[in-house]
Amino acid sequence: MSSFEFTVNESFLEGSGHPITIPKSQLAYPAFRALDLDHKHVVVVLPHGERFEAEIYHGEAGYGEYYQLRFNGNSRTLPNYLKLNDHLLVFLAKAAGKSHAILEYRA
Repeated sequence: MSSFEFTVNESFLEGSGHPITIPKSQLAYPAFRALDLDHKHVVVVLPHGERFEAEIYHGEAGYGEYYQLRFNGNSRTLPNYLKLNDHLLVFLAKAAGKSHAILEYRA
């Protein structure tokens, strides 16, 4: 299991895929790849237990490679309790053959 900090931003709240960029400054990409997550099927669990389907997207930009967690299921409406600038911890893990991203409020 690995984790990183995420501050809720406008693209997460308003984007159709609610992207969460996995910061290489907090989780080195070789360590991230070593988690052996299924990039096509990720179960996302929000702080109050809501579950969403997502995928891990890999891309290249001017600053280099990046990974994003992107919601992709039919129901992608976020609950109203998530607010701009909320501080969350994102835990990434593989358990029982499934990949998970668990979001919790940071104390």
